[in-house]
Amino acid sequence: MIKHPMRIALTVALAAAAAYGAAALPDDDPGGPRSADARYADSAYAKNSERKPPVIMIVLDEFPVDALLGPDGTIDRGRYPSFAELARTGTWYRNASTVYDSTTKAVPAILDGKAPEKGTRPNFLDHPRSVYDLFGSRGYRIVSSEEATAICPPRYCPGSRPRRPAILPFLQEGRRERLQSFFSQVRPGPATFYFKHVLLPHGPYMFLPSGRQSRAGWRDPLPSMNSIPGFFDDYLTLHNQQRMLLQIGFVDRELGRLFERLRRLDMYDRSMIVVTSDHGLSSEVGRDSRRSTDRRNADEIAPVPLFIKAPRQGGGRTDDSYVRTTDIVPTMADVLGIPMPYRADGHSARSRAVLRRRAIAVVRRDLSGTVVVGAAEMERRRRALTRRRLRLLGSGDWASLYTGIGPNRRLLGRPVSMLRTARAGALRARLVGASTSGAVNSASLIRPTEVSGQLSGGRPGVERELAVAVNGRIEAVGRSFHLTRSRTDFRPEPTESFAVNVPERSLQVGRNRIELFEVTAGGRLRPVGRA
Repeated sequence: MIKHPMRIALTVALAAAAAYGAAALPDDDPGGPRSADARYADSAYAKNSERKPPVIMIVLDEFPVDALLGPDGTIDRGRYPSFAELARTGTWYRNASTVYDSTTKAVPAILDGKAPEKGTRPNFLDHPRSVYDLFGSRGYRIVSSEEATAICPPRYCPGSRPRRPAILPFLQEGRRERLQSFFSQVRPGPATFYFKHVLLPHGPYMFLPSGRQSRAGWRDPLPSMNSIPGFFDDYLTLHNQQRMLLQIGFVDRELGRLFERLRRLDMYDRSMIVVTSDHGLSSEVGRDSRRSTDRRNADEIAPVPLFIKAPRQGGGRTDDSYVRTTDIVPTMADVLGIPMPYRADGHSARSRAVLRRRAIAVVRRDLSGTVVVGAAEMERRRRALTRRRLRLLGSGDWASLYTGIGPNRRLLGRPVSMLRTARAGALRARLVGASTSGAVNSASLIRPTEVSGQLSGGRPGVERELAVAVNGRIEAVGRSFHLTRSRTDFRPEPTESFAVNVPERSLQVGRNRIELFEVTAGGRLRPVGRA
């Protein structure tokens, strides 16, 4: 079969990046050297290979992996216990990175282990051999749920069509329900390969670590607050990062429910579990894209979570190899001792080709070349980003998420009755979305934790410091902001907006009193709105 010249060029580019800064290592051992833990996993699998262990592969979406880290560089167990459990029982590849920054090429690259190719569609016609062949050809039953691709062929997924589903409707509704429905299909029985791509923690940001959500519908309370018109404000960027971390907490909760189910069915230990993501997300302020990779933002977009728990793995280990998403399927085959049924561009994470890498390499969005960043620079920049996030957004628990951003943090936790107040002035707030309801129904999934809206009556062009009280106590502080006029006109619009997250624990069942105050230059609280 003649290989497409674009794929040849991209494969050569990735191979060149792999050798960046590497010492010369012989290639006489395609499998590469293996650690004691890796040999244990292999031998343990060999003893049980006749039973064909269940394989569960989950691809998350738009997940900057360093959001999981605590101050010591390990997974933050306080906020993300399920990801920490994966690291404790499996192998965490903490330098794993994507090869592309957009879902419809990044997910196929994960599934078939091949470099992105210009003109290919995310379907089984353009990706005829993939992870589905790795297991389907060995007699595995296939349970697949793809949300942005159509890679599973009809021979393994009867009735599948060569057209990917529309992504936007899947983002707007049903993410929780589809994920939980998929997990419910995992059960003992014939050897099965389970695959799920879920559009989480991708926005819209609405899910909370408790399993509840901050509003009923997908629409943000302020249109465009998490798109280009909001990308030019540093406070709003931090506000959206808060919401993203909460949504990662929701993903962690759902993974925990899966792990509980697997243990209840006596499947956890004997299963292979693979969890990764298609790409990350930049938090850079002042640019009109947070997902198109270049050297400036590669430290947030390229790194992705990758956890592989082998069947009967004896314990967790951390692997510092520069694994890429095209290496995932070859690594799964290697760990299980299954020959690859086709030739991939990626390699096993334990091969010399991967062990000698000293860089990340992401194919540019237009496929015109490859963004390459060396290991030393990448690690230095990732450490700096993590330090900043920990300083502003805390770690270890969810309470610290609210105490590091915004002015006047000394007010947090204090009763309004004990603070100096001022008479209401001309400034008025219109609270929108979930903020308009201070009532909490114990049976409802909705917890109105985002207080947002617009301000009017104040001096135009001014941004002001704000505080939010819930039931008489200051629970969050922030400031107002101006979105840009449009996706192409970056001048600030005249409307002054605000958005402040409050802790879920601050809301009680029944009626809640939510008050918004302006914090004056003299430190007084001036009431501007309530719900």
